[in-house]
Amino acid sequence: MAVKYALYRLMAAVIVAGFLAFPGLVRAQAAPTEKPEKGIASPQTLPRGFEQGIAQLQEQLKAWESRVPVAAADLAQTQKELDNLQVAVASLKATMVLQRLPLLQVEELLDLYADYETGLKGKLKDLGLEIDELKKGQQEQIESQNALRVQLSIIQARDPAAVTPELQQAFLTYLNLAGDRDLLLTRVLDQLEQRRRLLEQEQELLTGLTPQLKQLEADWKGQLLKRPAAAVPFREQVVQAWKSLAVIPQRGWDWLNGLGASGRLSAFIWSHLAPIFGLLGFILLLGWSTRRFNDLVTRRFRTWRERAADIHLLPLYVLGRALVANLFWLGLILWLGLFFWTFNLMSSAPAQLILAALVTLWALRLSIQWVQGFFAGQTAGGVLVLDRDVARFYRRFLKLFLVYLGLGFLGLKSAGLLDFPESSRLFVEHYFLIGILVWGFWLLRRPYLVRLLPQLSAPTWLHQPVVGLFLRSLLLFLLAVIILADLLGFQNLSLYLAEAAVWTLLAVVILWFLWLMGETLILHLLHPEAGRATYFFPERAELIQRVFVFSRWTLGIVLGVAVVLWSLNSWGITPHQVAWAFQWMTWGPTLGPVRLTTLNVLGVILAIYLGFFLSRLVRGLMLVRIFPRTALDSGVQYTITTTMHYVILILAGLIALNILGFPLTNLALVAGALGVGIGFGLQNIVNNFLSGLILLFERPIKVGDMLVIDGQWGLVKEIRVRSTIFETFDRYVLIIPNSELVSNKVLNWTHYGAGINRLTLKVGVSYGSDVRQVTQLITEICQANPRVVPVPPPQVYFEAYGDSSLNFNIWVHLRTPSDRIPATHELNSAIFEAFNANGIEIPFPQRDLHVKEWPEALEKKTEG
Repeated sequence: MAVKYALYRLMAAVIVAGFLAFPGLVRAQAAPTEKPEKGIASPQTLPRGFEQGIAQLQEQLKAWESRVPVAAADLAQTQKELDNLQVAVASLKATMVLQRLPLLQVEELLDLYADYETGLKGKLKDLGLEIDELKKGQQEQIESQNALRVQLSIIQARDPAAVTPELQQAFLTYLNLAGDRDLLLTRVLDQLEQRRRLLEQEQELLTGLTPQLKQLEADWKGQLLKRPAAAVPFREQVVQAWKSLAVIPQRGWDWLNGLGASGRLSAFIWSHLAPIFGLLGFILLLGWSTRRFNDLVTRRFRTWRERAADIHLLPLYVLGRALVANLFWLGLILWLGLFFWTFNLMSSAPAQLILAALVTLWALRLSIQWVQGFFAGQTAGGVLVLDRDVARFYRRFLKLFLVYLGLGFLGLKSAGLLDFPESSRLFVEHYFLIGILVWGFWLLRRPYLVRLLPQLSAPTWLHQPVVGLFLRSLLLFLLAVIILADLLGFQNLSLYLAEAAVWTLLAVVILWFLWLMGETLILHLLHPEAGRATYFFPERAELIQRVFVFSRWTLGIVLGVAVVLWSLNSWGITPHQVAWAFQWMTWGPTLGPVRLTTLNVLGVILAIYLGFFLSRLVRGLMLVRIFPRTALDSGVQYTITTTMHYVILILAGLIALNILGFPLTNLALVAGALGVGIGFGLQNIVNNFLSGLILLFERPIKVGDMLVIDGQWGLVKEIRVRSTIFETFDRYVLIIPNSELVSNKVLNWTHYGAGINRLTLKVGVSYGSDVRQVTQLITEICQANPRVVPVPPPQVYFEAYGDSSLNFNIWVHLRTPSDRIPATHELNSAIFEAFNANGIEIPFPQRDLHVKEWPEALEKKTEG
């Protein structure tokens, strides 16, 4: 790299020296015409071009300097992945030589490496495109530098004085920066090429391994229905398996004796004395701290036990107490793992056996204590309300079953680590699996299962007795088929069926346990009556109810799908095959860029539903948790929540369009189509929509404002996209288009808040009344009314001389606009009563009727 960098500097110096030493030669090579050539920079613009080029090169240098460590890190990560893959492939091939892998494991490995190889192909494709793009850019940069040299030589040939020392220095700086950039680019290209070679090595490893696994899978499937040529008698298989298991303690004792007799143990201790003492001190500290923590927590368990009974947390309480009681054993396992890892002993068989034994012991203690608390019975405070016989049956036999599982797991682990004969290991594994199924059949005994199912926290349909009968019959059928296949000599088929059945049973039990824990948490957090959410947000009971139901349904669906997929995988149906079976959901017509498939339609429905759900959830949280801590009025709160609602729905709509395959870049076309629609007949709808936006953001009218519309008093209840909901004091609703509220005059009594407002009343008295007395009476009446504020005080004015009365104008100020109607009634009533008591007459218009001509018929009738 340094040599290449020096060559760049030497080349730049030679070019500049050539310009200065041989100007005539360069001039002779130039075109004789005086017409400026196209694309040749002038001496005045060239320095500016050099400045811009130098600035660009400096930015590129910074970018490439940051790119180099990223490429180096990617290269190191790829090297690490290659090393891990080489170790895994070598270990797998060695295992395939020593023993025959089970069919399920072969299928899982095929799926795993198929996904890995697909990812490798994608990485190689992206990496190849990146390398080609960088090389293309490098070539373009070289051509640009050559073009610049040509332009500078032409300028030198035409006018030697134009090439000033400053221009020469700028050109040298440009070439130096270009050389530095090319060095960094070359480093990155080298790292990318090395990474591509490593990825190709990974691909070659998988290419060599995949055919072997496929061949092993084909052999397995071909031998499922084959009987061995010479079957070993059952008694002889038992004897061989027992002999293989019986030597385990002796082999362990011989290993310890050899370790001590050879002096390797003492040498190891003396050579690692300091870390050993450190780890011993750590285990002592761990024992003391776990004991103190256990004592501290145990004092509070009684209180927690009472609270757990009230808030449906008994399963979690029992599990937590068992975890605390076995915390030291968990710490011991972690300590031993740290010990073996520190001294590079993790890969040795004795270390793995010790860890497996401790893990088995810890799991046994934990699960037995949990079973004890879960099936303690009604009288002993167990989680399930069971009578004494049922609780004792399940408590006793579940403990024995757990011991059986622990010993079987430890035995199979030991057989795998100590290189047992494959026939003995497969025999032990086969009958261990059959024993699990027998235990399951025994635990599903009808007299006890009928009384257990109603107490289990499970979906309602599982509580039916017919479910227990079906499970027991299915398990009995599987046991019969497995044992019959074994008796007929189809041992591979029997082992395959037993393994698949056990994994299915294990999937059901584990996921039921997860469902129980999840259901417990949901009840504790979201129960509509006793949940924590109801305690903190009592006013959002309806939302909490919906979230509660949705969470339970989601938990049940997710775990149900997991059970089905796990069970199908146990029977040889991989998730890839399940996905292939549902490929019909990706079929559908294509309308331009949009694909109308069943999967896309379901995705659109889910996106829109989640959009509405998230909108309700966000608005509820803002109304309950955020707005009460602020001083925002209800109108601003409504504007914010409505805006959030529209934004979330728009995002959900965009996601739905993206799921359908509609490119978001074509939204301009959609906008154009909407413009055409608006021109043809959607003006009114768009006008109301835009008016609604104006009402929300300009806020001339807010939710809760008191308006007078068409002589009707009322309150604004809601501002929607197209219209506003206005409820009058007569309790009927007016749906008013938003455009009318924006374009017409609206009387808003609470635009600046529901504060003090003025009420105007008019009253007339007869001409014989005392004006001062009338003014005093009205003022006293207004001051005595509780709805009238004292400041500003009531004002009474003698306004005018009417046709038949002296007219008075009364101004009073009320506390809120809602007091106007009752205050009008109270003041008018009080004034009328006061005037009657003081002999003040309220006149009414009087008219004199003058008849010019009296009808003759009526006159005769009158005279007669």
